Amino acid sequence: MVKRRTEGEALTFTVFTFPSSHHALRAERICKEAALPAFLVPLPREISSDCGVSLILPVEMGQKCDDLLKRFGVPVEGSYPLTREGRQARMWQHYLTGAC
Repeated sequence: MVKRRTEGEALTFTVFTFPSSHHALRAERICKEAALPAFLVPLPREISSDCGVSLILPVEMGQKCDDLLKRFGVPVEGSYPLTREGRQARMWQHYLTGAC
């Protein structure tokens, strides 16, 4: 029997925003080299109406990522907790676990 996840399942992520796409790409590379599960996604509308990319991580990795980016001099515009439900939550979790 296959256990199906409910559509209402919610997961919280930390979302980092940057002044440019270049900084977001650099942040992702630094995080991955440090073995932090990080992935670039389009900037969520709940955070900004601007176009761009943002970096997502599991919520428990947010502070570690922030410290790492400061150490490497990567400018961060903001860091936000963001909860996703259902399909999008599962998709983001899938990306972060490296199962894609």
